[in-house]
Amino acid sequence: MTYQTAPADGTAPSDGTGPQPPDAGTLRRRVTVSPAMCGHNSLFLGQIGDWTWETVGTLCGTDVLGARGADGSPAYLAFYYYRVRGSRDFHLRSVSFGDVLDVTSRSFDFGSESVLTIHRIAAASAADPGRPLTAAEFYRGPAPGELHVENFNRWVSRRRAGSNQGLVPASPADFRHRRLPALPEEYSPRRAYGRARQTLSFCDEPPEEYTPVAEGFTTRYRIDITRDLNGVGLVYFASYFSFVDQAVLCQWRALGRDDGAFLRRRVVDQQLCYAQNADPDTELELGVTVRARTADRAEELFDVVIRDATTGNLIAVSTQRVYRQPEEEGQ
Repeated sequence: MTYQTAPADGTAPSDGTGPQPPDAGTLRRRVTVSPAMCGHNSLFLGQIGDWTWETVGTLCGTDVLGARGADGSPAYLAFYYYRVRGSRDFHLRSVSFGDVLDVTSRSFDFGSESVLTIHRIAAASAADPGRPLTAAEFYRGPAPGELHVENFNRWVSRRRAGSNQGLVPASPADFRHRRLPALPEEYSPRRAYGRARQTLSFCDEPPEEYTPVAEGFTTRYRIDITRDLNGVGLVYFASYFSFVDQAVLCQWRALGRDDGAFLRRRVVDQQLCYAQNADPDTELELGVTVRARTADRAEELFDVVIRDATTGNLIAVSTQRVYRQPEEEGQ
């Protein structure tokens, strides 16, 4: 992987490699996809998360991997809201071995405790390396051959050693957020994740546009300490995407649909808001609601609500917008 950044002051990068970014606060990468970066799982989502940390660290001059709060405790750039948008032709599962991607990333200032990072991920064959990444262009939606990703992160620290409950705000002293551009309020993710925490769905369209397919379905999952924790003992942010997919698959099978159709589905938009982390021994309850667009039943929304099965506390909310193959609509 190679990348180049345009410093906050707009001066040219010192190494002279790659194209000169046209605007300050932008980082560009040319990436060849390896097996550890893709698949019908959360690997690619985890890789994007690594790009987010790298982007924030580079643009803000912050030691993201070794950050510490004011009291000296480790501080983590935790994921609070994550969105991936694509199309029927280029979506999250389109990426495979050996694909070459152009990734353009930019971070925006949300104060000393939060940061928003956006990524435009394009197949190299369709990419325009010199095209700037602006908020207006990004929020209009991805062009053919592109994915648009939003990551809203908050700096947090443990309140109690050994516990993932009650994480508290923490900001590293070297987090130079003021060098980042401000995001226009109209594009703030706070409305989206705020609504999702209240309504338990990211869908903001009129209810009459959708027809219920299934509701009231629940399944359970216990945190697997051999695969769901990250290197500091928190439940890994990308694991939540696997939890969601497992719940969707259980509901999918309950509807009489086969696994092949599940693998062929196209997730063109997925949003996930994290309400809190979970301890390693936590059993989760996942509720799934399915709706089909009345005008096109091949398009479905899957709302997944994750709670602590013991306390009922909200852990996360996710909505997937899915397209099924036309021949599978009757399933």
